[in-house]
Amino acid sequence: MKRLSLLSFMLLGALLTFTACNDDDEPNPDQGSNELIDDYNNPEELKRRLPGSITTDRTLTADTTYYIDGYVFVEGGTLTIEPGTVIMGVSQPTGENPGNESALIITREAQIDAEGTPQAPIIFTSELDSEALGGDISLNQTNSKLWAGLIILGKAEMNVGGATEVQIEGIPDGEARALYGGNDNDHSSGILKYVSIRFTGAEIGPGDEIQGLTLGGVGRETVIEDIDIFVSGDDGIEIFGGTVNIKRVSVAFAEDDAFDFDLGWSGYAQFVFALQGGNESDHLGEWDGASPDDSPLYCTARIYNATFIGRGLTDGSRSADAATILMRDGAAISLYNSIITEANGKGLEVEDRGDSFDSYNKLVTEEEYTIGGNVWYAGNATGIADMLAITSGATDANGQAIIDHLNANGNSFMNPMLGGIGRTNGSGTLNPIPGADLGAPVATPTEAETVNYKGAFNPSGASWIAGWTTLARFGYLAD
Repeated sequence: MKRLSLLSFMLLGALLTFTACNDDDEPNPDQGSNELIDDYNNPEELKRRLPGSITTDRTLTADTTYYIDGYVFVEGGTLTIEPGTVIMGVSQPTGENPGNESALIITREAQIDAEGTPQAPIIFTSELDSEALGGDISLNQTNSKLWAGLIILGKAEMNVGGATEVQIEGIPDGEARALYGGNDNDHSSGILKYVSIRFTGAEIGPGDEIQGLTLGGVGRETVIEDIDIFVSGDDGIEIFGGTVNIKRVSVAFAEDDAFDFDLGWSGYAQFVFALQGGNESDHLGEWDGASPDDSPLYCTARIYNATFIGRGLTDGSRSADAATILMRDGAAISLYNSIITEANGKGLEVEDRGDSFDSYNKLVTEEEYTIGGNVWYAGNATGIADMLAITSGATDANGQAIIDHLNANGNSFMNPMLGGIGRTNGSGTLNPIPGADLGAPVATPTEAETVNYKGAFNPSGASWIAGWTTLARFGYLAD
């Protein structure tokens, strides 16, 4: 009896060993591909290539490095990602859906559950980023477009020329899995929390790009909080329509715009940070309203407690009249209790083309939104009166009505005296806490968390970008 039990045990062990080996070598269609990446640097390190299509629940674990090789569409179920997991984009895709770049796309019929922690953030990055795997720092703010980025699509409302669903930009035309939009403003695409997204950006044509994080028609039940976006060849984060709210989002070294909004986004953002410099970049905020400009659905988002650091007061590589914050195409986006500093060129442009639906009319005549309690400091200006970039052919040639609005709503022009600005790996000098007295914040709608300071960071508390973000891990932040 003992011999029979021992023999049975040995046979069972052999069967399990065979099954385990087979699982490493053969894709399991029920769980997604478990195909091993060929280029091992360390035979002991576990690496997996994600399949081009994921249709059922799947969990990515922190003991494995995962690779995005081409387009990976999560078409159904929930993609769960454990804290501390590293997902790497392949620079020259050869996988199941090679496309132009490597990107992870969460479709409307799926969800993502990526909830990291400050001690173990989830990292989406390039295969060339050795620091993410515990190695030396090998990349910096010039290393953009090493993979494409993360795209999340939802069923909340948006509008393009009357269409309530369209394909997200950055994916070749005709891809039905890339559609977003609908009429479910309470839709949930899942959770992103303590997630770092590094070295992204892709362009398949002019104006057709993938950002660090792209949100298309994402609904308000989706959680987007504690997000680190470090180096993007296009925008840091772009939001197309939807009702999602975002909190504690850091964008460093986006080569186009740090925060880009369009097509009727109606959520809010609070505690958001942007840093430019060390590469080419455009606006800190490019806030478009609608397509076309007179669409009945346009951006009505609210931004609270931002700290935006531009390319430097003396950076001469942009036009002296270029605006740091650009509001156009019928956008009606409120901005409260924020710091906009180190802005080369001008501080603000509110598009004024004499149309009843343009951003100027919605601010001055209709009073649909408020720009209140903000601190501005731009290189090509000496005060509120001359920090405006005036739209060509504007009806208000001096922007006097906008100046009156800014003065009446607690805006000021002054140097916030940040603790330090650093744009180099290991400099240890970046400290975005203001040293000047910026005055009391203005009252804001009740949806915002009430705080007694301006900007993204509590001068009396711990910085939410400390410890876990790329800025912290690459040594930009002051101790």
